[in-house]
Amino acid sequence: MKKALIIIFISISVYAQDLNISNPQLSTMILSQISVTIGGDFVTEGTFDASSSERVDQLVTRLFNLTRQAMYSTARDNQMLKQVQQKYDNYAKRNIEIKHIDGSSQKIDLAKFRLDGDYINNPYLKNGDVIIFPTLDLDRNFISIDGAVNNPTKIQFVEGDDLQTAIFFARGINLAYNDVTKAEISRISDDGKTEETKIVPINEKYPLKRGDRIRVLFTENNKRDYKVLVLGEVKSPGFISITKDNTKISEVIKKAGNFTDEASKEFGTILRGYSSTKYYENVMIKNQFSTDIYSMSSFNYLFENEKLEYFKMLRTANLTLEDSLMFAIDNNLRSMEFSPNFNFANIDKEGTYENNFIVKDGDIIFIPTEENRVYVWGGVKNPGYYTFSENLSIQNYLEQAGGFTETAIGEDEIYLIKGKNRDWIKIEPEMSNYKIESGDYIYAKKTPTRSFDFYLRRTGAIASIVGTVITTLYLIYTATGK
Repeated sequence: MKKALIIIFISISVYAQDLNISNPQLSTMILSQISVTIGGDFVTEGTFDASSSERVDQLVTRLFNLTRQAMYSTARDNQMLKQVQQKYDNYAKRNIEIKHIDGSSQKIDLAKFRLDGDYINNPYLKNGDVIIFPTLDLDRNFISIDGAVNNPTKIQFVEGDDLQTAIFFARGINLAYNDVTKAEISRISDDGKTEETKIVPINEKYPLKRGDRIRVLFTENNKRDYKVLVLGEVKSPGFISITKDNTKISEVIKKAGNFTDEASKEFGTILRGYSSTKYYENVMIKNQFSTDIYSMSSFNYLFENEKLEYFKMLRTANLTLEDSLMFAIDNNLRSMEFSPNFNFANIDKEGTYENNFIVKDGDIIFIPTEENRVYVWGGVKNPGYYTFSENLSIQNYLEQAGGFTETAIGEDEIYLIKGKNRDWIKIEPEMSNYKIESGDYIYAKKTPTRSFDFYLRRTGAIASIVGTVITTLYLIYTATGK
């Protein structure tokens, strides 16, 4: 029997040695494998294999990512994906309890460990450990902090939290603010109807309660990265630094190197408010401009909700359905283009609106190229751009475009569309010498193509009306005997 045991021991030793030589990592993993149980309110639960060289956060992160990936792969549509995200994208990272096989236990704070790297909150795993996660309820079991901090946040509340805990999770005090010495702590009653506030020094370890809301007080300053974006025909396009509500547009153009020789000053455009905000969000790098609540201008804020602005405009309006369609077009243009009649040729002329114009943070200024041409289109044989000349009339441009097509209505329906404001002017025969400017459009209206069904329905509608009138007259005649 002893000989058999000795042989088995020698065999195991030789096998382990072979494993260690051929694959040291595999050997170490087999010899150090342990079992850890996950319980409580986590994305998964059960007993899992781990390594004694693993810490709690390593195992938790691994299981969380594997479970979430598996759940995401089962989502069949966007609605199901949202449900999966709500259930699996977050879990409590504070007040986690680890129960050891010897009966002892400890509480750890993974959220704190991930900020300060103190391994006291991320111990090594032991065989038989049970990790219990509390329920995460940020609607009721929370503390929140904002104001003069680097990262306003809401965190899971744990008994023993104080003001310094909240400031720590908010990444500390933001040194960009002035006079940051106190914090306001708002504590609401159980029925939610009354509020108790207390002002305390920010360096005090003031004990917090569940549901406390903290605002680190400060004196506002206006040292911001105010900028406008200048594009197009200027010598040095790009972002131009400005002051708050005190920089003239002429100063901006000078900083941009002034206009190029090809600049079309009359057709320059300024975007402000909703349209410029969307431009920065969708086209430019999102972090080029500060958009936190303290730096967003009131003008930009006004246009954040396009539908709200539109409905406020319509609230007391006396418009028909047809009028509403036209109004919607004009209102959208109003919110997208700040000043359609702005003429950049006047920015250096004292006393003009353009000379006194003050730019705002986030404005976009676009100076197009001088086209020196007129566009002719619609019912003409060769639609396109034609070189502008002050000596040419509308008829001359139509002739250059090859004259009317068979679908054109003719000289009775010719429109001049002004390049600056897109105003439509119907050209009557006596207006053939109407002044045309560079950038204008000439549109020859076409006869719409009508199908047989169109004429059939139109004839039927007319016949129905005529029949109704005749019937009504007949009934009146019969009733009166006349």
